[in-house]
Amino acid sequence: MIIGIDGNEANTPLRVGVGQYAFNLITALYQHRSHHTFHLYLKSPPLPDLPPATSNWQYHLIGPSSLWTKIALPFHLFTDGLHLDLFYSPSHYSPHFSPFPTIPTIHDLGYLQSQDQFNKKDIYQLVNWTKHSLKHARQIIAVSQFTKDDLIKTYHLAPNKISLVYNGVQNPPQITSDQTKTVLSKFSINQPYFLALGTLKPNKNYPFLINAFSTYLKNHSSTHLLVIAGKKGWLFNDIFRSVQEEKMESNVIFTDYISETEKWALLANALSLVIPSTYEGFGIPAIESQAVGTPVIASNIPAISEILQQSALFINPYQPSTLVQALTQIQQPTTRKHLIALGHQQSTKFTWDQSAIDLLKAFDKIK
Repeated sequence: MIIGIDGNEANTPLRVGVGQYAFNLITALYQHRSHHTFHLYLKSPPLPDLPPATSNWQYHLIGPSSLWTKIALPFHLFTDGLHLDLFYSPSHYSPHFSPFPTIPTIHDLGYLQSQDQFNKKDIYQLVNWTKHSLKHARQIIAVSQFTKDDLIKTYHLAPNKISLVYNGVQNPPQITSDQTKTVLSKFSINQPYFLALGTLKPNKNYPFLINAFSTYLKNHSSTHLLVIAGKKGWLFNDIFRSVQEEKMESNVIFTDYISETEKWALLANALSLVIPSTYEGFGIPAIESQAVGTPVIASNIPAISEILQQSALFINPYQPSTLVQALTQIQQPTTRKHLIALGHQQSTKFTWDQSAIDLLKAFDKIK
């Protein structure tokens, strides 16, 4: 097959969320390219860590970058002379017009439930461009059964039009003790800590986490830290306000964006990863945490419970007392040993190699 891919989400130096997804999946597809030819379309030159170009893996730099999926990319697809079998987008947005079958990836539909958590421009684009991509798609990729079910219910799509392709997790790199010391020192982490990992935005429910952590500290006279690792997204002022109101400035550490090395070092040395989200489409950090032997506390919401099953402590993201209890329970030796064993087993079920294999099976449905 001759496959076109929107490579822009992967072609950014500060990859989070969809960017990490796109980079890891594209890298895994590169390993399976022998029977296919791939053409990756970009707004800017490919970064050095993207797979190198070969005879069956080629990059196309096109512009202008403004309204790229609506104007530049469609124009190029109609005029460049290539006859693609399909065009795949690792994000919600397929080219606005395409002479070839399109396949977008839907990570979640949370924005439809919480439109007030986005600015007007972003929510307009999410709602309308996603709807357009779905309307014209030949196949659709969903990253969890929860997301697939949500698509069927919301857009009245035929189940056979949606292929389930779970996210993966890369093999954790070896982090040396010197690297760990450097990371912990950089962020002034000098006490045992709980870790929250993800962009600062409303669905992450960080004010809830901060308030519950404050109660935990008061109940236990603890000196533990809460480390929140992620760059600023949007509507994040309530997060910082919560720290001030709880007088937690010395107990809560914000790292801003972190590198891959920093991420793995923080995950491996945390007491627990805490995911208090009110909505997720998958939850890659949970599986990454389990892969390095760190147990997980997570909200009992559909996508997270689907992915983690019985391998985590689950909380109600609207009842702080459930998180306070979990923060205590996760430190009990028998609980930790049990969850670490279950977590390791669960993490082996999700690899980017398997994601690439499943994605190629979805491509075959276009034939």
